[in-house]
Amino acid sequence: MGNPQTLKSHIQELKRKHRKLDDEISELEKHFNVMDQIRKLKTTKLWYKDEIYRLERQLYQMENGLNGF
Repeated sequence: MGNPQTLKSHIQELKRKHRKLDDEISELEKHFNVMDQIRKLKTTKLWYKDEIYRLERQLYQMENGLNGF
């Protein structure tokens, strides 16, 4: 992730995937026999959320000339 524009694009893609998982989870919760699949999707969704946060922080630091300390 070398520049702010690349980072912004990556963040947007992660947000899109995060929202898509939300929709999939909502649909699967209508069925009772898919709990393992729901758990896996929720774990992946949480990973996206964490990664979005980390990358947005990195982007903020890059755009504001901060080194993270």
